[in-house]
Amino acid sequence: MKNLGRTLSAAALTAVIAAPILAEDLTVTFKTTGSGGEGTSSQYYSSERMRSHDGNQDTIFEYASGTFTNIDHGKKEYSEITLAEIEEAMKAASAQMEQAKAQMESMPAAIRERMEKMMGGMAGEVTVTKGGTREVAGYPTQEYIVTMGESVKMSSWNTTDLALPIPEVNLKKLAAFTGPMAAVAQNPMFKGFGEIAEKMQEMEGFTLASESSIEMMGRAHESTREATAVKAGPIPASEFDVASLAPGYKKVDSPLSEIGKR
Repeated sequence: MKNLGRTLSAAALTAVIAAPILAEDLTVTFKTTGSGGEGTSSQYYSSERMRSHDGNQDTIFEYASGTFTNIDHGKKEYSEITLAEIEEAMKAASAQMEQAKAQMESMPAAIRERMEKMMGGMAGEVTVTKGGTREVAGYPTQEYIVTMGESVKMSSWNTTDLALPIPEVNLKKLAAFTGPMAAVAQNPMFKGFGEIAEKMQEMEGFTLASESSIEMMGRAHESTREATAVKAGPIPASEFDVASLAPGYKKVDSPLSEIGKR
């Protein structure tokens, strides 16, 4: 699931409300911290596509076709997959998780308890609550606190004051694939994708900052992301063009395609 997590979390398309179609193009720059240290990432929004640049990865999402293009600059490869295909792959992953849970139920109680503790929040309840408010990159934000059992906690600061040039598509649903909770939704140790996606609907606005702590297999994974600049203005078409961003790169199958076949 490691490659899957990189493919989707690279997009970083956190919870977004439907916004006016005539809004200007936007470029948002973030400061990030995580297992790889400190860094920066950028998100580009136009009326037809959005793109996220995060370290050695680029992900482009085309609204009309529902297609993701993920670019790996280190490997000089790129792959494509649709939102519908992602949903099918997530359903397959959830089914595998349910089978694993059923097998665990047949184990002796002592062994089952040890495995559940090691695997973290597989059986934990998903909750979304509102926290405080603060200003991020000049915009007022509302904090949303997401928890799953004792193993997952995320704080997300969202604004509803930022107009995005995005048509009326279901981007809240998209957030469950690509936002800070993506690593949880995609990991078979945790609850299925469906419940996480449903809970993400309670979060309104565009995420300008987030903090997450996820414990898996006895290891804690922490990360932060905060917008440092929001710029309105036309974005060149080349910023969304695969040929320009990945010249001569090899097209390969998406890692998600294998999950859907299992």
